[in-house]
Amino acid sequence: QVARCPIPPRVRLEETEALLAHLRAVPGDAPLIVDAREVESLSTPAVLALVAAARARADGPAPLAVESPSAAFVDAFSDLGLFQDLMKMEFRA
Repeated sequence: QVARCPIPPRVRLEETEALLAHLRAVPGDAPLIVDAREVESLSTPAVLALVAAARARADGPAPLAVESPSAAFVDAFSDLGLFQDLMKMEFRA
């Protein structure tokens, strides 16, 4: 069963807590797709939560995949110097 995690347009601290809870709830062996098409702004804690989730799954059977990342989603990683972490994630159109 594939777990989908849609990211809302604006992710502040409150939304980051919900995102983190969602990411933690998905078993490590279940495919996880983060839908980033609607992202307009992404807080630093949200980026760090996604990086941590991706790193935790990197060597497992089901890495984190990003679907349709918006320009703002990509920019949030670049602005924090984490573009290399973003590029280690699997991308889907």
